[in-house]
Amino acid sequence: MMGRSRGKIPNHKWDILYGITAVVIFIMAVMALSNPDENKVLFPFIFFFAALLRVLRFIERRMEEGRGKYIQLGIAAVLFALSVISGISLWA
Repeated sequence: MMGRSRGKIPNHKWDILYGITAVVIFIMAVMALSNPDENKVLFPFIFFFAALLRVLRFIERRMEEGRGKYIQLGIAAVLFALSVISGISLWA
């Protein structure tokens, strides 16, 4: 039993996915805010990736009980709606 950790085996795929998504959001936000006139097309994508991050959080917590997991899904829906609204306002 030496060398084996007790309890749940850590699964790092969610951590890596969160990290990649967060870095993408950060890079797009810096680019969009550094020159908003030229990079305004990035705002819908920022909202979309933020919604994706919330959906990933919901998927990870789907086995848990309580309302917290549904709050994550609600936040994702709001962010996705903001993504669609900002995209329509830019491309219409």
